[in-house]
Amino acid sequence: MTIAAENLAQYNEYVEALDMLDEESRFEYIIDIGKRADKVPFPADCMDDAHLMHGCMSKVWIIHTREDDRHKFQGASDAIIVKGLVSMMTGSFSGLTSAELASVSLDHVRGLNLGALTMQRQVGMMAMLKHMQKLSLQAARAEAAD
Repeated sequence: MTIAAENLAQYNEYVEALDMLDEESRFEYIIDIGKRADKVPFPADCMDDAHLMHGCMSKVWIIHTREDDRHKFQGASDAIIVKGLVSMMTGSFSGLTSAELASVSLDHVRGLNLGALTMQRQVGMMAMLKHMQKLSLQAARAEAAD
């Protein structure tokens, strides 16, 4: 399955912006995204073990909701650059259906062209994708069980 371009508009915007920047500017761009993420406050009561994502060296929390078969994600981190990466991932892949989200691949993460990041951060972003896919599957299973 392919993902409609309008569903990945935010992702495409990040890909284009990052493609034009050198390594140092990429870090600045990601940090700026992390700072802008604070404009939509992450609920403090969701910074708990139930929302904690494993696979990142920094602490990352992700909230998942579902509206009309579309998955919405919001994330936070205790590290500013990771907060920017979390914001990029949740912004890029929020609004997708279960089928679209399942078809997002690690190539989409690689497509962000974040080669300047450490291998640990790249692995963390791939773990974040897998975590969001897992949350969508759990929601679908819970709905089917009802």
